[in-house]
Amino acid sequence: PGLPGAHGNGSAFARARTRRPAERRRSVAMENTIGDVPIQWFRDEEHIGYDADGRKILKRARVDHLDHLLQMVDDPTYWRKVFDEREDKEISISREQLELIRKLRGGILPNNFFGDEYQTNLAEPNLVLPQAREPKRRFVPSKWEAKAVLRIIRSLRKNPDARVKKTQNEFDGPKLLWEGDEDPATKHNGLAYLPAPRAKLPTHGDSYNPPFEYRADTQVDENGDEIKTPRQFYDALRRVPSYKPFVLERFQRCLDLYLCPRVSKARLNINPKDMLPPLPSPKELKPYPNTRCLRYLGHEDKVVSVAVDATGKWLLSGSTDKTMRMWEVSSARCVRKWSFQDPVLNVAWCPGNGGSRLASACVGAAVVLLDPHAQPSADLSRHANAAVAEGVAENDAPPPWDERAGLVFVKHAGVVSKINWHHKGDYFVSLVKGGSNVMIHRVSKRSSQRIFRQQKTPIRAATFHPNRPVMFICTAAYVYLYDLQRQCLVKKLVAGGNSVTCLAAHAGGDNVIVGGSDGKLQWFDMDLSNMPYKVMASHANGVRAVAFHKKYPLFATASDDATVHVLHGAVSADLNQNALIVPLKILRAHTARDVEGVIDCVFHPTQPWLFSAGADKTIALFCDDN
Repeated sequence: PGLPGAHGNGSAFARARTRRPAERRRSVAMENTIGDVPIQWFRDEEHIGYDADGRKILKRARVDHLDHLLQMVDDPTYWRKVFDEREDKEISISREQLELIRKLRGGILPNNFFGDEYQTNLAEPNLVLPQAREPKRRFVPSKWEAKAVLRIIRSLRKNPDARVKKTQNEFDGPKLLWEGDEDPATKHNGLAYLPAPRAKLPTHGDSYNPPFEYRADTQVDENGDEIKTPRQFYDALRRVPSYKPFVLERFQRCLDLYLCPRVSKARLNINPKDMLPPLPSPKELKPYPNTRCLRYLGHEDKVVSVAVDATGKWLLSGSTDKTMRMWEVSSARCVRKWSFQDPVLNVAWCPGNGGSRLASACVGAAVVLLDPHAQPSADLSRHANAAVAEGVAENDAPPPWDERAGLVFVKHAGVVSKINWHHKGDYFVSLVKGGSNVMIHRVSKRSSQRIFRQQKTPIRAATFHPNRPVMFICTAAYVYLYDLQRQCLVKKLVAGGNSVTCLAAHAGGDNVIVGGSDGKLQWFDMDLSNMPYKVMASHANGVRAVAFHKKYPLFATASDDATVHVLHGAVSADLNQNALIVPLKILRAHTARDVEGVIDCVFHPTQPWLFSAGADKTIALFCDDN
């Protein structure tokens, strides 16, 4: 291809300008588009650049010197070929281009070099080219500008702080906290514009002549009652006096503008459901107690303890009305009632293998053992008073055992608050109110033994390990595991704080839950750590009781907020898998009295049922809805 102007009429240039876009794209499809990038940058690469579509233009295979010599000998037109380094190819020069090069080297300007259109424009008649010379002032620096610059330099040398003070004085005056975009002098310095908070618009009630239905003001007195105070209205604006609270309202408006944050914060659009861990649906974890089926009525004061026997047919309850009752679970009928001289703070069944034939109750400073099925309803306060009158155990001496009229009294040095039985049914542990005395009793030998000789830290709860000869002893901040055979401390679990109130052990023995007066429930996995595995703050008030189900993966918490929370707690035999805890249901069947709600809860031994005892003198049975 020749250069335009090589032909006499410049038709090649005209054809190139009128070429269609599709043909033009095809002609430059493989042209190198690297622009002003030096070609030396591509010497170590496999390509020399990129085409219009972004594809790499690969380098051509080089020939050695021998092949180059043979091409020069065999091709007679080789002397007219030029190597284009940018396009990496050889270009053959035509005769027209050779003629153009010859004329350029000889200083001869070819005809129509710039095309017919340009030559026609320059060939207009009466066209006079400028012949005046360029003035000297265009090349010499201005003398007056040099004098002005010298004058500024001298002034800055005499007083260098003058310009700084002038700049500072421009910003000494008060400024608006909120400036709109309509102010041309506003400069945000790249910050996002924040509009000022809008003032509250007046309503019909603020008018000096409102409609009839707005002609009254509503005020609230000290008792919370609404009082309508009539206002004074005017028929013309010129009769309206000055607005008295005007200054106060303007001051409050200034406070709104001054105290309103002027920082834009990006709002995070997060779905609260996405923050919850992936848990199975409660419908997949049935059965669990979710509906109240029965209510056990009869106590005259708050019920503080309930217990179910091993068969699941009979229920014991203790109350501060100084009575203990036995109920039939299926019909909510009171079968037995025993009266004592002191409140019954705790009741429990002895877990015998052939059925529960022995029950225990904490009455004052004694633990009463009796057979509920053989002992008829009676007033046992006379026998209890006689047993206590014979003497109470001292702090260091073992508690004496006394039997009267089929009842066995184990007397302590203080008020007994809680007892827990061993799974074999021969041992039980008693806890004196205040936690100053913890003792283990053996029924077959009627003997007692003190665990600690000098107890300084108050103990909140104590229970046996379900499988091993280990006892859990819970204080306000720690849970201790004591080996009863070796008589040593095995492990110490850190509950944190100083609020632990109750304790329950899983049937496997490796997991423990504790409740606190701060409304938190803590799950301990002893194979994992001595710190809580999970901490759940779901109750508004303190947790009074916690319980595990012996058969189903369920546990429950009772609180003073008059609710019982049922949760799914599955413990896997695989040590690499942690326990799965899923909240299932919040049960509400009691009312709070004297800042006390649900005081105790216990599961049915074979069914997914739950019993709860409340301060409203009632006992509730919750069953599954299947």
